[in-house]
Amino acid sequence: MRFFHSLAGFACLLCCLSGNTFAHEDDAYAHDRKDPFTDKSRWMQAIRDDVRLSELALPGTHDSATFDVSVFPVVDDIVTTQVLNFDEQLKYGIRVFDLRIRRTGDAFALHHGPVYLDKMFGSALQSIRNFLQANPSETVLFRIKEEHTPDSNANRLLPEVFDQYMQQFSEVYLREPRKSLTLGEARGKFVVLSNISNLNPYGLSYSSFDIQDDSTLTSNWDLHEKYLKVRRQLHRASAGSAETFYINYLSGSVGSFPYFVASGHSSPGTAAPRLSTGLLALGESDWFPHFPRTTCVGKLCTISFEGMNTLARDDIEDLNGPQPTVRTVGIIMADFPGESLIANIIANNHHTLHDLGL
Repeated sequence: MRFFHSLAGFACLLCCLSGNTFAHEDDAYAHDRKDPFTDKSRWMQAIRDDVRLSELALPGTHDSATFDVSVFPVVDDIVTTQVLNFDEQLKYGIRVFDLRIRRTGDAFALHHGPVYLDKMFGSALQSIRNFLQANPSETVLFRIKEEHTPDSNANRLLPEVFDQYMQQFSEVYLREPRKSLTLGEARGKFVVLSNISNLNPYGLSYSSFDIQDDSTLTSNWDLHEKYLKVRRQLHRASAGSAETFYINYLSGSVGSFPYFVASGHSSPGTAAPRLSTGLLALGESDWFPHFPRTTCVGKLCTISFEGMNTLARDDIEDLNGPQPTVRTVGIIMADFPGESLIANIIANNHHTLHDLGL
């Protein structure tokens, strides 16, 4: 009888440990529109003019136009990767957009795969122009990629339509940029990162960058391996060449929801509970060493998932410490970036600042 009581007690302990239902709020991740952010509209003002764009640490958003999309709940969790609109993203420090276009008539619609995002390419450019005219110390980069098949009424060639947009926004468009472009030359302008070969004459060729974008997770269990790739790219960039653009995508999907990859949460909310891996660690354990140990009883702890935003934020914060790095971590593209992730990416530019005691 004592044995069965002990067994029942152990089963109860396992249940308590694996349940792991406590709220987890970390400001590297923001899924709620009312989450607190600080105004970082002019953070580039403190950076020297002679610093190359390739040398800068730049916060960016993956699939930047997926905010305010309403399809139906399950599809929303697949499609939505941002909650802040273009104006808010720029105000809170984002300087790189990821824009996916579909040709339709004489215009470009913004898409996520086959899903129309209820926005046109011109709306993104309008937000960028308004922002740059109000904040001429800044620059904005955007990756442009063709998504989905063109509409049947798309009769004009893609470069013709793109050139039409560039003429419309010519006052803030930096034509024919060089890879050695400096921030001083780019202030008040946007720079095109072309992921479409016949648009390369309009900007910088995205294919020439050093990119980590392993975005396909077959299941939640791939999250730790995804993090190792993100971590390697952070250190690769921080020890890399000043002439190279490094891009590091924190995002992932397919076998996992984008919000889970960003947060490690069991549901999308900013303060939703962490999702337990279902594994237990007794003292030191080699299982998922970078994931947190939670809900401990003595040395027996639940191993919970952790999101890319928090893990990357912590690594960047370490790289911002007293040990000097060769250069910055480059461009960081995230889903649902929160205040502390954005702030730590910006702070990674500490050695590019004017000598103002900053």
